[in-house]
Amino acid sequence: MTYLVSLPEQLGTFAYALGFGFFLGIFYDLFRAVRMLFSNGKKAFFAADVLFALFAAFLTFLFTLTVTSGSIRGYVLFGEALGFFVYYFSLGVLFSRFFDKLVAFFRGFSLRVYRVVRLPFLRFGKWFADFFKKNVQKAQKKADFSVKKSKILLKNTNDLLYNQHVKLYSRGKRSRKDEREVRVHASQKEKKKNTKA
Repeated sequence: MTYLVSLPEQLGTFAYALGFGFFLGIFYDLFRAVRMLFSNGKKAFFAADVLFALFAAFLTFLFTLTVTSGSIRGYVLFGEALGFFVYYFSLGVLFSRFFDKLVAFFRGFSLRVYRVVRLPFLRFGKWFADFFKKNVQKAQKKADFSVKKSKILLKNTNDLLYNQHVKLYSRGKRSRKDEREVRVHASQKEKKKNTKA
């Protein structure tokens, strides 16, 4: 490993760093375009910039491993930053406008595709909701009809042989008043039968 690097080697490494910074500028515009496709908010902007900075640092580490055998040189970092800003203020202006138009086109196109694809699903959902509603109403009508029919088929409770008028008190004993009512009720029934006969 040589500690003293000759001037021609330094100039060559600086030129590589300029090119690498230029490449990072192009990559930044591509990354920004992808981020704009999904979200254009402040949080997405901040997260995308942090991710780009981490990725650019990793690529810079690989670049210094390749070009300067892993030793960090100030002129390499300066050349990289200079290449990035040269791109950003020259071709970057044109590329960013182009990418903005491309993103707007893709957003409009994807919105149209989404509307076309969504339409059959919306129609199917509406049909299914109407079908389900009709079936629920039919089932409700059938249930109401069966309840009415069951009430018609039930016997008249006044003619059933139950002690309806007898109230049971504690220990199952009847009151004398209740026994009298039962006798009166039975005698009224007998009178009705005799009159019919």
